[in-house]
Amino acid sequence: SVVEAQLDQGKGAVATILVQSGTLRVGDDFICGLHSGRVRALLDERGKPVKEAGPAIPVQVLGLTGVPMAGDQFIAVLDAAEAREIAQRRERLDREARSRRTAKGAVSLEDFMASTGAGKRQLKLLIKADQGGPAEALADALQQLSNEEVQVEVVARAVGAVTESDILLAKASGAIIIGFHVRPDTKARAAADREGVEIKLYRIIY
Repeated sequence: SVVEAQLDQGKGAVATILVQSGTLRVGDDFICGLHSGRVRALLDERGKPVKEAGPAIPVQVLGLTGVPMAGDQFIAVLDAAEAREIAQRRERLDREARSRRTAKGAVSLEDFMASTGAGKRQLKLLIKADQGGPAEALADALQQLSNEEVQVEVVARAVGAVTESDILLAKASGAIIIGFHVRPDTKARAAADREGVEIKLYRIIY
């Protein structure tokens, strides 16, 4: 299982996993959440390379095509092509599930605060962070702020910089993007300006 995952500037996508059964070795093909890959390197708790990891052994895995979420199952497979096919199918289903959300158009915090209407208002947020732990913690904390007047809904939470696809998802679902220790890339900034999507960036959240 994935305990933590992050995007490292030098190593790329890195996942800390805890082996539950079997032995994971360098060179093994795997599928993890929406991502597949081949184990490029295994690092122990001191950052030293190891060749394999058995049950109850935590290791950092390098070789992922993207950053998985904490709790995703990491499964070694024999067929790399099958792993890619499964990952692509999962990604397509995830994308389709997101696209089924009701489109409400872009919204800003100022618009939301100024809006009035009968019933409970819904504040939709899309959270991006530099690590999986903070992303989960922020999502849980923000959802707990819901009250009788406002319902906070986290549309999505993920690890990595704010991308153009995040902008399009926020636009389609009427969400505001919250970034913690991350920044939008050039395409995302242009898309945000074009689509009118608001991005709030933070380094410290009290």
